Amino acid sequence: MALSYWERNTLQHYDLIVVGSGLVGLSTAYHYATSFPNKTVVVIERGLFPTGASTKNAGFACFGSLSELKDTASTIGYDGMIELVEQRYKGGLELRALLGDDAIDYRPVGGMELGFEAMSSADIASMNEQLQPLFKEPVFLEQNERISEFGFSEAVVSLTKNNFEGTIDTGKMMQTFMRRCSQAGVAFLTQTEVLEVVPGEQPKVEVNVGDDRVALHAQQIALCTNAFTQRFVPETDVRPGRGLVLVSKPIKNWHLEGSFHYHSGYNYFRTIGGRLLLGGGRCLDLDGEQTFEFGTNPTIYNALVKDMHTLIAPGKNLEVDYHWSGIMAFGATKQPKLKCVDQGVYAAFGMGGMGVAIGCGMGRELAEMMAEENA
Repeated sequence: MALSYWERNTLQHYDLIVVGSGLVGLSTAYHYATSFPNKTVVVIERGLFPTGASTKNAGFACFGSLSELKDTASTIGYDGMIELVEQRYKGGLELRALLGDDAIDYRPVGGMELGFEAMSSADIASMNEQLQPLFKEPVFLEQNERISEFGFSEAVVSLTKNNFEGTIDTGKMMQTFMRRCSQAGVAFLTQTEVLEVVPGEQPKVEVNVGDDRVALHAQQIALCTNAFTQRFVPETDVRPGRGLVLVSKPIKNWHLEGSFHYHSGYNYFRTIGGRLLLGGGRCLDLDGEQTFEFGTNPTIYNALVKDMHTLIAPGKNLEVDYHWSGIMAFGATKQPKLKCVDQGVYAAFGMGGMGVAIGCGMGRELAEMMAEENA
């Protein structure tokens, strides 16, 4: 591909190249651009929309159900769990403060966990005590009396509410963030695949343009590719985790106000636009869902459809309208990673399925790290 004088001398060169236009990538680009208004920043995205999970999630502003937090504490200890909760909760607050609740359609509806055996009052009290220094009031509350109100199956015997969770409109969130980035002077190159990242004093990325490779040069490069980071940094321990989401056809005279979880947070559902949105089931085939391929696992799909008919809305005769999958990223622990991976190349990855909660904060921290190195 023959480049013009203007392309060679201006459009090939940037102060910062951000690879990945998901929530972390947008946050990195925005915070860097606002800190350095005279520097040039470009975000490169291989898809028309973000490839991973930022535009494919369920729109939950959450930090963990009671069962999920208990499981987390059992693996990394209560101190580690509390640190993770704080990061997720404060990260969500940061996102809301930056973009505005109205702009992202944030609704503080709480998070309900469906239980298939009695939830211990002692467990609720213990978790509330552990989280008291952070929230200053009880986080979890028994709401078993509301089970019949929601019309769930008789298999549901307990309902526990997280008072500090809510829902957002993911599309509006990303649209608002992209607008903020554009206003800050960030440029975008979509449907542009990065073939190689070359570190060094003058790092560069090589992108695919038709049948040609074109090099884009930068002072610094930020990899905000989450599950796909291993493609550029093979030694990372992050692994992909595919999540399936399905949406029903419109439902007449039925609405569930809230966000709902079951199976220790692996499964989740809500209503949106007069439809049921239901996702998860990765726990049914953790090894099989450790894939970079977008697609549908029939076992998981069938399990979700069965839950829709027999657990969530028995007798409602709901029908699936369409479904999709997104690729999340999980490390050996649930803590996200932020590091300089090579000369001039930095990365944030391993969001652990909590990108909405922590993505904005991780992007800001990555921008701050690069600013310090650039000082």
